[in-house]
Amino acid sequence: MNTKEKIIETGRTLFNELGFGAPTLYQVAQAAGISRGNLTYYFKDKEALLAATVEEMWHKYKQGQVVATQFPSWNVIKKSIKVLHDIQEDYSFIFFDKQIFGHARVQDILQRIESDSIKTQMSMFSFSIQIGNMKKEPTPGTYHNICKSIWVTAFYWHVSKTYSPSRKGSWDDVMWSLLLPNFTKKGKDAFIDKFGESYLNALGTSLKDFEKEQIDF
Repeated sequence: MNTKEKIIETGRTLFNELGFGAPTLYQVAQAAGISRGNLTYYFKDKEALLAATVEEMWHKYKQGQVVATQFPSWNVIKKSIKVLHDIQEDYSFIFFDKQIFGHARVQDILQRIESDSIKTQMSMFSFSIQIGNMKKEPTPGTYHNICKSIWVTAFYWHVSKTYSPSRKGSWDDVMWSLLLPNFTKKGKDAFIDKFGESYLNALGTSLKDFEKEQIDF
């Protein structure tokens, strides 16, 4: 790891622990074991360090996507979103700070990630229709809206875990619940063959159970 990479790594660690606003460049330099002057040779201010950190996040996301989308399968969307969740874990300060969201470079990268994620999902839908695992689009725009729903749900899932750490189930359950109604019989049979019928019937609280809970409450 060279000096520039070390600064970015150290900054990311401090920002995750303390927030972007709290640590000074001097503190980043101290934690990295270099002088303030040496740090400012690479990054004149925190904005420059943030821009480099976000750029690094984008490259890691793209590298992860190459692996996740290498072979078409039911797991492509799941693996693709896991890359997002790993990024959110590693760069958590970016996703919890409203001021960071307003940074032009951050907005640009997040828009790229969103666009890339939806493109991956739409490609999988198209492939699944071709091989007979998904129904044809019932009305124009339906599948694109499902992709956007998957993205929004996935994006905020990590954030919601901070105030509801004991939540049952996983993001995967939500994703499959959005997709399964659009599977053909062939697609549903393939899903059951891969994941099992017990998993199919345990994706979440059923309406019947929910109504019972309300009565008991």
